[in-house]
Amino acid sequence: MSELRQAKRRPAIVPGLLLLLLGIWLLGRELGFSVLLGQVIWPWLIVLLGVVIWARYIFFPPRSADDVFWGTASILSGGFLVTWYNGLWLAELGGWGDLWPVIPLIIGVSSLVQWVFSIRNWGALVSGLAFGAVGVVGLAYTSRMITSLQALQIANMWPALLIVAGLGLLLQALLGRRTES
Repeated sequence: MSELRQAKRRPAIVPGLLLLLLGIWLLGRELGFSVLLGQVIWPWLIVLLGVVIWARYIFFPPRSADDVFWGTASILSGGFLVTWYNGLWLAELGGWGDLWPVIPLIIGVSSLVQWVFSIRNWGALVSGLAFGAVGVVGLAYTSRMITSLQALQIANMWPALLIVAGLGLLLQALLGRRTES
């Protein structure tokens, strides 16, 4: 397809996505779906931002793995806020003093998704595993699934993250050389 034709098709995608999401939200409100009623609308705007970033990745080359990261992080952040504000997930936790582990968890999951879409980006894998581990352990502690002693014992295993990072760098160097030759 010529560049001119592609340029003419692009503008219809974003408004189409916006209308689709607005229609889903309004229909959900009319049908009484509690997640779509929500006490605030701004988390839905974060989800929408993530959908737009993913649409850019899918429909508008050149593709950047950063779009995968930011699109996923936006959707997960907005989705978390929607579910938390509506009392559907982690509602028993009081505030950001207890919820802080969600942030590294979202960064970790987003990095892992980015790695899946750029498989040779070992930095994304290593950061995904590291942030994910911090998020999972932190969330287990703040939601009282593990004790402070257990959390401390797990935290003392932090050198394992250095080992994973070292392995990731070695793999990147070795696999990078093989593909270049």
